[in-house]
Amino acid sequence: MSRYVTLKKSDADFLKYMWGTFSGTERALPIESLNPGTAQESITFEIKNLKEIKRPSDLFIFSCLIKWNYFFLLFIPLFYVGVKNYVFQRIFDPTSFGLAAAASLFLFAGLNIRNDVIDHVSGFDRIIKTAGKKPLLLGWTTADSANHISWILCVIAIALAVPVCIRQHEAVRVVGITLGLFLAGNFLNKNNYKFNHFSEFVLFLILGPALCSGYQVAMGSGVDTEILIFGAVWGVAVLFLLYIVQFSNLFETSQAGIKNTLTQMGFDRSKIFLMSWWSFFIVLWTVYHFLYASQFWLWFGTAILIFWSLPTFIQITSTHSPIGSDLIQVRKAGNRAFALMNGILVFELIWNIYTQIQGPL
Repeated sequence: MSRYVTLKKSDADFLKYMWGTFSGTERALPIESLNPGTAQESITFEIKNLKEIKRPSDLFIFSCLIKWNYFFLLFIPLFYVGVKNYVFQRIFDPTSFGLAAAASLFLFAGLNIRNDVIDHVSGFDRIIKTAGKKPLLLGWTTADSANHISWILCVIAIALAVPVCIRQHEAVRVVGITLGLFLAGNFLNKNNYKFNHFSEFVLFLILGPALCSGYQVAMGSGVDTEILIFGAVWGVAVLFLLYIVQFSNLFETSQAGIKNTLTQMGFDRSKIFLMSWWSFFIVLWTVYHFLYASQFWLWFGTAILIFWSLPTFIQITSTHSPIGSDLIQVRKAGNRAFALMNGILVFELIWNIYTQIQGPL
């Protein structure tokens, strides 16, 4: 039988209920929040016995926590770096490359779980309504347990990265710079990358130039201009995904008083910003292909990308209110444009492998 408890942030047991450590046989599910993120925050919890909660398999819960559907943010740069250096025969240390790839996957998984824990404790996951499953909100696991799993994954990532740094000394600088950026982004913005311009810039660097450079350094090829430019292109694309998420939740975050790039702009300016940002990405994509790709992929790939981006621009311009389903449609259109861009890039890289093996037609 469920019961309800309302606690204020100042109450002694508040954090125990949030972290799920108040009981070994019950789970506290936050169902209503007032003044989230402030000193006056209060939350109403539904207290359920563990037997009342329909819990899926541990594997399914784990896949939800690590957000496996976002791992393409690592796989695409990893594939790109591998193909680029295979074509030019510059994979000098495949062992370190493999270790670096595995370390990045474990670290990404750990940080995704950590992000969920932070969102749960801060109340952000109760403000934003998404179609995805939220294990912490549903009571499938506790924030305390998820936090421990996050640390384990991060420690494994560090253990895998140590031999890379020993084998490839240049990797120490890349790891050091990345770690410094990560810590700066966390300490300056309360451990979250959603609400601060500097933190967004850090996210751009970590998932863009730093990630691509790190993979290439790990294989012993060093850093070159091409990898930095591609990393910048990829980082701008990743930020576009973040911005369309912000846009799709613009009404909820504005009502909650959350300040991020788009809530500070307002609805109308956000529409212009989104179209400008994706246009900026297309320009960078074109510059990269002009410098480092064949004429075929420069013109053919760019033409398809521009053509497929038109529905996104149309959807954004036809959205007249921050309330309703139109913002979700913008997010879906933006995701489709991003997915097509990935498809073009992957097909281009596969074609590069084919021509390297078979020779140009």
